[in-house]
Amino acid sequence: NDIKELTKLNQDWADLSMKKDTAAFGKIFAEDFVLISPNGAKITKWDVVKNTISKNVKSITIDSIDVRLLKNEIGLITCYTTFVLISDGKEVTGKNCYQDVYIKRKDRWLAIAAHVTLLNIK
Repeated sequence: NDIKELTKLNQDWADLSMKKDTAAFGKIFAEDFVLISPNGAKITKWDVVKNTISKNVKSITIDSIDVRLLKNEIGLITCYTTFVLISDGKEVTGKNCYQDVYIKRKDRWLAIAAHVTLLNIK
């Protein structure tokens, strides 16, 4: 079922961020993927992969998720997470909200767009 598959892709994205598995991570995104970061920057698939390598993500917890099919080939995920990063040797905890748009191409779901909002960080 598509909802289950999209939910799993969302969890995979979070898990791969912690593992820094850039090869697997790159397979989640369409070549034309674009993410709008919390500061408004437009980021490509390869920028996201590079950022994954440079960040030290300790954990990501999915607090809530809503997965919908807008059409048979378009999925929308709205998710709230809590994350822990290691920055300058210290743990930093934050919360964010994001929306990911997935498109089904050749029977495979790929992330095509995302927008992230940082809710807080301590």
